Amino acid sequence: MTTEDETRRIVESYFAAWTSKRTRDAHALLADDLQFAGPSARYTSAADFWPALEGFAAMTRGARVIELLVEGNRAALLYDCKLPQPVGTVRIASFFRVEKGKIKTYETLFDPTDLRKLQAKTQGE
Repeated sequence: MTTEDETRRIVESYFAAWTSKRTRDAHALLADDLQFAGPSARYTSAADFWPALEGFAAMTRGARVIELLVEGNRAALLYDCKLPQPVGTVRIASFFRVEKGKIKTYETLFDPTDLRKLQAKTQGE
């Protein structure tokens, strides 16, 4: 298996797991010393990232890959994610680096404005 094949397999498996609410399977694909950066949070370990993974997966109503580009141990994933209102569908770009069969770095980018409204509403209930 080439490096690109492994990277593609890991990223596709991670995406399939968290979007089908199999967060333990998704978490198992993250390096212990994961470096995550997103619009509203940063984490320096898979353990610290766990609550965010669980929370985002729980609110996701569906997701569809638009494009997955892989070069060596790096991947760029563009997808549409369906979230509850007032958010609706959000286009998300995620960037990964895979090392030793695990996702080592993970950066995700999207406009978090409506997501913050949803989180505020959920926390107020």
